[in-house]
Amino acid sequence: RTLCILMISTMLQPVSGKSSRETITFKSANPFGFRDVMSALDEQDEQEVFGYLTFPENSKEGKLPLVVGVAGSLGWTEHHYEYFKMYRDIGIATFELKSFKARGVKSTVGTQVEVTLAMMILDAYRALEVLSKHPNIDTNKVGLTGWSLGGGVTLFSGWKPLKAAINIDLNFSARLAFYPACFAVPNK
Repeated sequence: RTLCILMISTMLQPVSGKSSRETITFKSANPFGFRDVMSALDEQDEQEVFGYLTFPENSKEGKLPLVVGVAGSLGWTEHHYEYFKMYRDIGIATFELKSFKARGVKSTVGTQVEVTLAMMILDAYRALEVLSKHPNIDTNKVGLTGWSLGGGVTLFSGWKPLKAAINIDLNFSARLAFYPACFAVPNK
């Protein structure tokens, strides 16, 4: 955790002012798998998704660094919020991506089909598009972090063929995956 704080704090600028939280809503889609993103993204059902953008207490006017967070299969739990509080305490805004709640799902434990990795990656990039237009966000200092399933989102969001299919010119400046999924098939 300390190394993470040190890496992210290099993006930090001094802050002062009031704390605030905004609900950000945007259009995404429901691709089941990576193939759907890479070959048929325009054919996917549109999905409205939202998240909570929260600024540090006493933040100044102007642009701040941001960490976009993606929860695991159980959804958002207390330890995720502890990380977000830690980021805000050092002057970094946070965005709590609500891929599950936007689709009426509480958890994907045991199934992983109601809200898929592909849906969540697309959601993260669609959120980045909207957040990049926010007057208080420094587009060059937006990181992505996730836990478990969200860690998989964090890792695979950097896969160039997938990002090219999403067709976005923006990039996450950092990625931090906590205990991401492992997709390994042993040799027989």
